[in-house]
Amino acid sequence: FSVVKTLALPDSLENNLADVNAPFGVGDDVFGRVGRKNTPLYWHIPKAGGTSVRDFYRDEECYGFVWAASCPQGAQCLGMTKLKLDSNIPLVDTDSIEGLKHSKSLELVQSGFADIISATRAYDATDILFDPIHQGRMFAIFRHPVERAVSMFYYLQQATWESTYNPIYKDITIHDYARSSVTDDNWMVRSLAGKADSPGAPLTERDLDVALEIVRRKCVVGLLSNMEESVDRFSSYFNFRKRGMQLNVKKNPKCKEYLKSGSNTNSHPPLQEGSETWRLLEQKNGADMILYREAERIFKEQKLLIP
Repeated sequence: FSVVKTLALPDSLENNLADVNAPFGVGDDVFGRVGRKNTPLYWHIPKAGGTSVRDFYRDEECYGFVWAASCPQGAQCLGMTKLKLDSNIPLVDTDSIEGLKHSKSLELVQSGFADIISATRAYDATDILFDPIHQGRMFAIFRHPVERAVSMFYYLQQATWESTYNPIYKDITIHDYARSSVTDDNWMVRSLAGKADSPGAPLTERDLDVALEIVRRKCVVGLLSNMEESVDRFSSYFNFRKRGMQLNVKKNPKCKEYLKSGSNTNSHPPLQEGSETWRLLEQKNGADMILYREAERIFKEQKLLIP
């Protein structure tokens, strides 16, 4: 199918990420890892179902893929001198700049060691890990920015194990959070534009244009509100279905539960759409709202293009 190029992206994004409609090569089969030219790159948007997708594809009872992500808790990943697995989990860290550089030094992508690589820092992962010969193929689950911000707030009230935990969250309300300077603002656009380390700094029109172009041209889009359909589309695009049928994934209650109930979820009071707090969070995430609406459009479009 055709995806029209409307903007020249920064070189690393243009050359290191394959277009969604680019043909797969002979060496791209995820089951023959060594020598593969393209590697699935899951852009992990926090509190948007990423942990559920990871567990679904990584669990030995489902797909059993080698999924590289953040360093397993307690592991000393940055001290590793060669690629190694711990219970099917690569001992690397693909969520920090230091970890990405270390993973690059171990040739994580070039070796074909991982079936799928996950990263929260989309721009940085593409720039550091991949190259024009060993490209990434991006896929992601998107969530409404306000719903994601609300979920993040309640999660961080209790997630003392997270590096982003801040004790001030325990003593404030969601409205206080929406008015404060610690609120996530346009996290998705910043990640795609290479400004993940500049929260609160002004974004340019070019930053938004780059983010939109990446999602339009280089990302297989999924939506948290359509989780099962999204994952089925990923499996179709990457040719995972054959393995899924062999393992009878669709009839496995454990695998179905990952997509139905999720992993690392936290229940919290709903925020009324249109309330003052909702509007504050929507305003703070104006660029992400534009990106999300475009992701919704692309999701519908790709339904016709990816069988």
